[in-house]
Parts: sequence; C-alpha cells; structure tokens
Amino acid sequence: MVYVLIRRTVTAFRVTEAARHESENQLKLLVERARDYAIFTLDNDGNVTSWNRGAQQITDWTESEILGQPLKVFYTGEDIAAEVPAKELDHARAQGYAEAEAPRARQDGTHFWANFHITALKGDHEQTRGFLVVLRDVTERRRAQDALRQVNHTLTTVIDNSPLAIVTLDLSGQVVSWNAAAERLFGWKHADVLGKPLPAVPANRAALFEENNQKLMRGERLEGMEVPGLRADGTLVDVAVWAAPLIDFRGAIVGNVRLYADISERKRWEKELKEFNEMLERRVAERTAMLEEANEELQAFSFTVSHDLRLPLRSLQAIAKDLLMTQAERLNEDGNTDALRIVGAAARMERQIEDLLEYSRLSRGELRLEPVSLVLILHELIGRLERDPAFASAQFVVQEPLGWVKAHALTLQYVILNLLVNAVTHVGHNVRPSIHISTRDGSDTLRFYIEDNSTNQAAEEMEHLREPLKTGARATEARLGLTLVRRGIERMGGTVGVEPSESGGSRFWIQLPRGD
Repeated sequence: MVYVLIRRTVTAFRVTEAARHESENQLKLLVERARDYAIFTLDNDGNVTSWNRGAQQITDWTESEILGQPLKVFYTGEDIAAEVPAKELDHARAQGYAEAEAPRARQDGTHFWANFHITALKGDHEQTRGFLVVLRDVTERRRAQDALRQVNHTLTTVIDNSPLAIVTLDLSGQVVSWNAAAERLFGWKHADVLGKPLPAVPANRAALFEENNQKLMRGERLEGMEVPGLRADGTLVDVAVWAAPLIDFRGAIVGNVRLYADISERKRWEKELKEFNEMLERRVAERTAMLEEANEELQAFSFTVSHDLRLPLRSLQAIAKDLLMTQAERLNEDGNTDALRIVGAAARMERQIEDLLEYSRLSRGELRLEPVSLVLILHELIGRLERDPAFASAQFVVQEPLGWVKAHALTLQYVILNLLVNAVTHVGHNVRPSIHISTRDGSDTLRFYIEDNSTNQAAEEMEHLREPLKTGARATEARLGLTLVRRGIERMGGTVGVEPSESGGSRFWIQLPRGD
C-alpha cells in the first residue's frame, strides 16, 4: 500500500516536472522568436544573462558579445554620468518594476528612442534574484509624434495669427475653439465662449443657423454666405462665412469649422456706390430729358430753316435768274456780274442750309448698316454732278471694280457727294478738275480713295476733318462739309483721312467694313 502511494507520488512529480519543462520551453521559444522586442535577463548585479533575436536586431549586439555585459552599455553617456542605470535597478528592486521612454545606445554608439521596462524577478522570501528587461524601439513612433506636434504647432500658429475669425463647433453646436481674430471681430474672449453655444448668432437668425448646421452634418459646405453677426456689445456686424464639416480619422463627422470675414467696410462702400450710381442715373435721366428737349427744339428749328429760309432764298434766286434772262441787254457788265453773284450766293446758302439739316439728321437716331455697292452710288452721283453746269467740265476717272461696303446708303451717298464737290471746287483758276477714284482691299475692310488735282491743302483739310463743327466766321462751307463727312463715317463705324497726292493735290480716303 505504501509502495503504491510512493509510486503515484513519484509519477505525479514526474508529470509536474514535465509540464514545467514544457512551459519553459514554450516560453523560451516565444522569447527567441519575438523580433520586435528586445527581451533579455539580468542577474542581481545587472549583468546580461540571456539574449533574444529581437535584442540583437534592435541593438546590433550578438549574444556572445553581450552576455556578461552590464546594463549600462545600453545607456547614453549623459545617463551613465547621472547613474541612471543603477537608479532604475534600485527602483525595480524596491517597487517591483521600473519603466522609461528615453534614448538608448546601440553597439556602434548611435542612439534610438526606446520604451524600456525592467521587472524584478523574485526568489524565496521575496529576494531579488535578477531582472527581466523588455525593450522596444519606438524611434519611428517618436518621429511621427514629433511631426504631428509640429503640424499641430504650425496649424495653431496659423489659426492664432489668421486675420479671419476661425471657430470650430462640436456636433451639439458648442464652441470648441475660438481664435484671436474671433475675439476681435465679435468681442467675446475664448474663455467666455468655450463649451457654450455660438453667441454670434442673432436671435432672428437662429433658424437659419440650425438649417445650415444640418447641411454641414450631411457633409455640405457653405461658401461665402453673407449674414449679420452679433457682437458682445449687442451691435451687428456684416460678415461673410465659409464653413465645412470636421471629419475625424475614421471618416466620421465630429463637428464643423467656420471662417468669418468682416465685410462691413465693403458693405459701406457698396451702399455709397449704389447711392452714387442712383445719383448718376438721376443726372443721366435729367440730362437725357434735356437733350431730348434740345433735339426736339433742333428738329423744330430744322423744319423752320427748311421752310422759312429756303423759300425766300429760292425767290431771290428766281428773281436774279429772271433778271439775267429778261434784262441782260439793259444791264451793264457790273449789273450782270452782280446778278450772277446773287444767284451763286443763293445757291451756296441753300447748300449750307441743306448741310445743316443733314448734320442735324446725322446726330440723331441709329443708322441701319447693310451691304452697299460703291460703283452704283458713284455713277449716280457723277451723273448728277455732270448735269450741273458748275461741274460740267470736271473729269472723273473711275478704276473699277470698286467693291461693296457695309454702310447706310443715304449717309454714304451724302459723304461721297461732299468729297466730290470739295474736289471740284478747290482746283486752281482755269484748271480743269480731274478726279481719280479707286479702292484698296483689306482683310476685313475696304478703303475708298478720291484723288483730285486741287491746290495742295491736305493739311488744312485734315484739320477740318478732325475739328468739331464751329460757329461764326470759321463755319465755312468747306469746313461744314468735311465735318459732316467725318460725322457720317464715324456713325457707320468707319474712319476718314486725307493725304497729299503724287500729283500735288489731295487724296481723301474713307475706310469701312467690307460688305461682300
């Protein structure tokens, strides 16, 4: 019976010993394969007694090199001088463990950041018989933390120094952050609003504020919305607000960020500009009414000139012509000359009246532009001039084809007639007028030339073209005609000029858009 009990006791002891050895083997295998952790043991004096692969990978020490080495070989010179290794072992003996996150040294002397945990291994009577050290290289984590801290510092600096008020709210609408610009804009200090509902919303805008908050909760944005903001002193300030959802690293919306810009100065300028524009519009309306009234008076005057002045001129011209026809033999040479002068002066006066009427017409209304044939207009005008005794001796040389231009037919006809009359009437005494007419194509325009053999007065004629209509003694027939030429061409979107010709006369040109 005793033998059986002893046998069972021995068998149980062997099973227990086997289990313990199995457990130790598994633990040793686990420690050996742990590559991200340096796991090693120290004796009671702090010398290395075991070493795993992770320790070699992190510190570059091989097992044969490190066994028996003191703990201090993993510390920096500064820590060794401060007796940090001995202090940490003493702390572990007294408290059961010691831990730190600090720079540690590799075999080659380079440093790395390590999370260092020392556990005291107790024997009988709680006596320390050694230490278990677990070390992990956290250099990359520290770098990431430093980078994150730098980003946070930069972001905080930008927000604190931003000229825009920047406010963040949580999901319940409570203020999470409130920068210096927000304090300046709205008047509340950061401590006054932190953790409270946004105070800058006027009571009559609360519903709109909540509606916009719901949009932000759905992931929408606000872009430059102009609203009134409430200040701490109760006054309102015009602001533009931009807002966007705040999204955490999981992609969940956790609040919103708002940027406020003070636009009160711009609003003041807009108000002043609007008032100024309204004043200008009133003045324009008043001036327009005055111009319309003046135009109506001018039109009435034109009709008066046409009817009341031309009638006596025609009567005077008819009497002078009848005198020449019926009483020529009874008049002496001076009488005949005076009668002819009366006829000529009356004709010139009638042409000036017609020019004034045409000038009045060119100053009013819009001209409808359409394709016009230059050769048709020119031949009609030359035919009309050839039937007039005053122009019967003129020679017209037309270099065809002349082409088409985009113009107002009646205005263009009047312009060309004025230039032809100008060319004929400014030749020298006993000189036959000779007028050469041609055109030159451009890419989008056509230039029409009228070249005469008059006395060279191109410079004076150019001055007439450039000047506005004069009154008084300087308002000669030639000056009025050329002023009307310029006005008519400009109304049709063209240009006009004059230059000396090779023959010594003048060469007028008008340039208009092509009409073909």
